[in-house]
Amino acid sequence: MFEIMPVTIRVMLIGSLLAILSACAVTTRSTEGTSETFANTSDATTDLTLSTSPRDKDSDADARNVKQFASVNLDRLQQDMARGGGEHLTAFAHLLGIKETHQPEFFRVTKQNYPKLFGSEPTTAEDMLARLNTELDAYPTWRQ
Repeated sequence: MFEIMPVTIRVMLIGSLLAILSACAVTTRSTEGTSETFANTSDATTDLTLSTSPRDKDSDADARNVKQFASVNLDRLQQDMARGGGEHLTAFAHLLGIKETHQPEFFRVTKQNYPKLFGSEPTTAEDMLARLNTELDAYPTWRQ
């Protein structure tokens, strides 16, 4: 009986350890997949015009981040713009360099110009960004 008890405890401990490790592996793999998707999307993007990003420093990287975010989240941005607000539109405003004090106005403008931004035909992220930049040209003080 003394020999069975330690073996049983060892099996239980090993089983518990394997369960914990497998849960960690799933979490890690999920993160890696997200990073890989992010990298693949980044590689597939092209630079936007510098007007997309208000900051002189790292403006190429900022423009790529804006385009990448718009590409990955186009459906969610479309929904948020139709509503006039939302988490994805808030994050997008931040990436565009829209000052927090002007974000409510930005949300209202995107909602009012939704038909222009998305049109009646399928719209790509590039299309939407080009149209949005045209609209934002009227509000140069909104950007940082």
